[in-house]
Amino acid sequence: MSRSPAADLAPLIKLLQAGVPPARAAAEISRILAIWTAELKDDSEQLQERLSGLAEQMTTGIEEMHEGIAEASDKGKPTLRRILATHEAVLQEVRKAQGAA
Repeated sequence: MSRSPAADLAPLIKLLQAGVPPARAAAEISRILAIWTAELKDDSEQLQERLSGLAEQMTTGIEEMHEGIAEASDKGKPTLRRILATHEAVLQEVRKAQGAA
């Protein structure tokens, strides 16, 4: 097995913090999911645990951002909406992987 799940996610976290376009973040999570799937091909339970944990973290973050957008001034909303769309794209890819695993 290679690095820890947290180490695998480090590049994605940097992209999310930078507010990259949703497609870029979705491509990065797809790359990570491919690594995890290959590493855990004989341990689907561990893969599901990783995916569930990541989905839970993303869902919580998205809920918090929705609250922040509702409270934000008009000036900040476009940036927050873009960041939210990026996070939602990642969560969508994680949910696809959960269904496929």
